[in-house]
Amino acid sequence: MSTIAVESHSANRVTDLSHTSFQGYLRSDGRAGVRNYLLVLSTVALTNRWADLISSKHKDALAITGDFLRGLRGNDQLLQDDVLAKLAAHPNVGAVLILCFDRFSADQWRKRIKSAGQSATVLSLMDQKGMTGALEEAQKELSNLDKIRRKLKRTSIPLSKLTIALECGGSDATSAICANPSIGCFVTSLVESGGSSIISETAEFIGAEDVVRERAVSSEVAEQILTCILAADERTDEEGERYRGVNPTHENIEAGLTTLVEKSMGAVCKIGDLSIDGCLEFAQEPPGSGLYFMDTPFFSPVSLSGMAASGAQLVLFALGVFNPSGNPLVPTIKVCGNVNTLAAWNDSIDVSVSGLVDRSISLEEAAQKIATMVMKTASGQESRAEHWGEGQVIVPKTRALI
Repeated sequence: MSTIAVESHSANRVTDLSHTSFQGYLRSDGRAGVRNYLLVLSTVALTNRWADLISSKHKDALAITGDFLRGLRGNDQLLQDDVLAKLAAHPNVGAVLILCFDRFSADQWRKRIKSAGQSATVLSLMDQKGMTGALEEAQKELSNLDKIRRKLKRTSIPLSKLTIALECGGSDATSAICANPSIGCFVTSLVESGGSSIISETAEFIGAEDVVRERAVSSEVAEQILTCILAADERTDEEGERYRGVNPTHENIEAGLTTLVEKSMGAVCKIGDLSIDGCLEFAQEPPGSGLYFMDTPFFSPVSLSGMAASGAQLVLFALGVFNPSGNPLVPTIKVCGNVNTLAAWNDSIDVSVSGLVDRSISLEEAAQKIATMVMKTASGQESRAEHWGEGQVIVPKTRALI
């Protein structure tokens, strides 16, 4: 059987990043934030409207709402609680107002957030007296949290403190020859300088098993990742369609990628010349510097939610055709090499690497453009995805509701 491998570019590096710094927020636990959000977190769909009304009255507040459910069972409930707790304690959050529906949940959240060491206040809707009273109480607490948050100022922090999530969407041929390799070149330098990175979407490794075997730091890590890939492959078979020989995404098909294997071989170019140092569960924090694989579903808003919950402070998102995915807590930097997409979506893309197509720039120069944008965004410059408010939090479920 022939072996497929990602081409190595051992000479391709951006400028040494080991002494590079950005202007960020150093947290008490040693982690670094690139934002200092005043977060309003709705822990259940019943408090979403409360969160939206509160955040609309405070110009610096960021609300996270979603289809967060009651009545979940087993691991689904544990995962939802874990993801939301990690978002509340995220390094990009300066302070958080946590909204619960009932008193029992509020008590549980007070214990959970206290152990995280985050500046936080927890309110229960059932403890309020009408929506007017609920809004007044929440506004008072939010103002107090804002005063705490504002005390922390940006300071110089080594780039090695960053964990960057890697994602792709709307993939086409230019993704494999422009955006993904450029990201891979930058990330190689970041990790070699002490930083961390996470790649996910397990189904996008279907067909790239040989790359995993070649790049995993050990046979144990390779086996863990291959087990995840096999499980994803078998789930699609149970549903009556093997993804390995087809492409389940219509825009990818229209862009010329006929099978998931073709897409996978382009997607794994984001790992550059790096070894894969470990296999993470959904929302699990990397144990140290390096490149890590995270087992996530095949949908970018979900995989981004998992990597955000793991503590990633930035996202590098490779585009072919346009994709509006992002994450509300983690600034998303869109990188694209498709000249047609760049022309149509110029106001939504941060970095153009289209010069790789006509060879007017080198891979190192493309990666340097990404490095420059990473440092600017980490230091406070608004990404295009932030400007348009792209992103949501979605927690995967495995069981039917009661």
